[in-house]
Amino acid sequence: MATSTTESFSQDGHGCSICLDKFTSPRQLPCLHSFCEHCLQDYIIKKAGSNDIIFEEFMCPVCRAVTRPANKEIPLQEWASSFPNSPIPLMGKSKVERSCEVCSNSSDTTRNIAKKLCVVCEEFMCDDCAMCHKNMKITKSHQIIDIEHLESNPQTRFKFLEGFGCPEHDNEDIKFYCRSHETVCCGTCSFLHHKACQNVLQLQESLPSLLKEINAHKLIEDMQKFEDHLNNLMEMNEESIHNTESHVNRISLEIGDIRKKLNTLLDDIEKMVKLEGNRIYKEWLIRKEEQNHQCQSLISAIRNSQALVETVVHFGSDTQIFLVTSKTMKQLQCYSDQIREKFERVDNIRIGLELDSNMKAVLMKDALGLVKIECQEETKDLQCKNLMIPLKKQTVELSRAIDIQCPNLKYPLYYGIVQLPDGHIILADNKNMTCCLFDSSHNFITSYNLPGNPYGMCLIGDNEVAVTIPNMKTVQFLSIWDQFITETGTVTAKYITQGVDSLTREEIIVSGHCGIACSTKCYWSVITRNGNVKIHHEFDCQRTFCAHVATDMSKSRVYISVSDANAVYCFGLTDGKQYFVYSSKDLVYPWGIALDKEDNVYVVGNRSKNIHKLSPIGVTLQVITCGVPENPNGISFSLFKDNFVITSGRSMTTKLHYFLHK
Repeated sequence: MATSTTESFSQDGHGCSICLDKFTSPRQLPCLHSFCEHCLQDYIIKKAGSNDIIFEEFMCPVCRAVTRPANKEIPLQEWASSFPNSPIPLMGKSKVERSCEVCSNSSDTTRNIAKKLCVVCEEFMCDDCAMCHKNMKITKSHQIIDIEHLESNPQTRFKFLEGFGCPEHDNEDIKFYCRSHETVCCGTCSFLHHKACQNVLQLQESLPSLLKEINAHKLIEDMQKFEDHLNNLMEMNEESIHNTESHVNRISLEIGDIRKKLNTLLDDIEKMVKLEGNRIYKEWLIRKEEQNHQCQSLISAIRNSQALVETVVHFGSDTQIFLVTSKTMKQLQCYSDQIREKFERVDNIRIGLELDSNMKAVLMKDALGLVKIECQEETKDLQCKNLMIPLKKQTVELSRAIDIQCPNLKYPLYYGIVQLPDGHIILADNKNMTCCLFDSSHNFITSYNLPGNPYGMCLIGDNEVAVTIPNMKTVQFLSIWDQFITETGTVTAKYITQGVDSLTREEIIVSGHCGIACSTKCYWSVITRNGNVKIHHEFDCQRTFCAHVATDMSKSRVYISVSDANAVYCFGLTDGKQYFVYSSKDLVYPWGIALDKEDNVYVVGNRSKNIHKLSPIGVTLQVITCGVPENPNGISFSLFKDNFVITSGRSMTTKLHYFLHK
């Protein structure tokens, strides 16, 4: 068992949360929590051993975030070592002696104390190994610094962390900033990946305006708010533990008084009550201590981020301030989502003793039939929604409205729309029972006649789409090659098919209502291309005429927009657990639904003439009204998800409205 010293060391953010001791070869998960490499590997193997299915992911021991290795091909025994080294030891307040990693990797039993750090190799070395490292031709250009200098000069801490060079080209400096993708890049990347982007800025020239959009000092204040909120949660949990213990002690005294009157029978009752009460208390204590441990881990992560921002504000250049604060804002968004999802309220329990009113008349009955423990939970709302999200709000604006013309079609009514990777667009015409293909310049190419009126549409792979035909309860697959559209298959669902989204090349998810229109029950099903139903879930709603679907595979979430219910429902993909229901007086008759690259949810308000942008946990981020046409229907994001296009439900309107992230 770890000592109090090691426990405090772990709570300060510089110890492993699994073994509660100093880090040994710390590895950092994508959620920013760090663990000893051997502790993490033991945890992964233990979790893998309890699964009957193929093990592809695990949950972080602290925040339960779903985590996958960068390379799924490596053996399970190498997962922990595949994660990057944690930067936490560099930023610790406590001095920790480290062994030379070069000596440790050799066959020699000598273990020297590390005095130097190679910034490029990210290895700690003793003086002798550092000298050899510097004299080698291949590593002579590597920068080596004294560990003591690093610990005594806080202004150098952030200089050696990742994020100040081009992510793809180590020897290239960051020179550009792409607003469309919200990323920095070197000159090579700007040509290769952002050539078509219209908002690529010279970083040095744009720094004054970019720095005005962010506020490092405000970010530090906001992080302090998160820490204060978590501290408040822990205080309330401690109070809850104390009250629960008092309840248990009180009912124990009550049993003592009753025991004097009921003698032998109350011996059994007292034993049962104490055991049950202590069991409830211990279980509750474990739950609260675990939650407090999670809070402390978040606090440690926030403190590290705060220390980094404070350092760069005092000693960094404008470029460094911008890069660090931008990166920290995104990290803080993750902390915000975790707090909102896990720590929105405090649950208390009330433990009381309930006595049978006829107890005296049935003294000969079994003790368990006379007395039982009553446990009631109470909830206090911590108002997590009042926590400010410091991340810069990304706004969405109309960029252009394009006229489209399809010969031989009278008053088309476009419901479904898909932007293909090559820039082509395919539209589902509900009125004329047709799919129309246009090139990237919106010139008509060809059309394909469908057996019924199409509704929803989604992209499968690079050149194939799936189209729902509600009245036939089917989904039709269409392949687009060059100038032609051909059918590649059809699957049939149990109920009306309206919304559709792709999970893989072989699986789709469909949604709709169960039975007649304006039903009070909706459904969604995961169906393979050969027609096998893998998952089917039904849920109650007020009433609906149409239900569209979008999926977030990274979080295994399903989002359903239900028209007549004026609501968006969020469920777990595999278990059907309902996470939230979003509704607003400003969202009327929700129709098309899609996700952006940040997994934010976009819902088209058909009758409210707007688009609601929601966070993955159902918080309103923006209500888009400018440029939205009458009766908007379908929505589709581009390949890079930096813009989307919507269709109009008015037969006289033949325009596509494109929106860009600003």
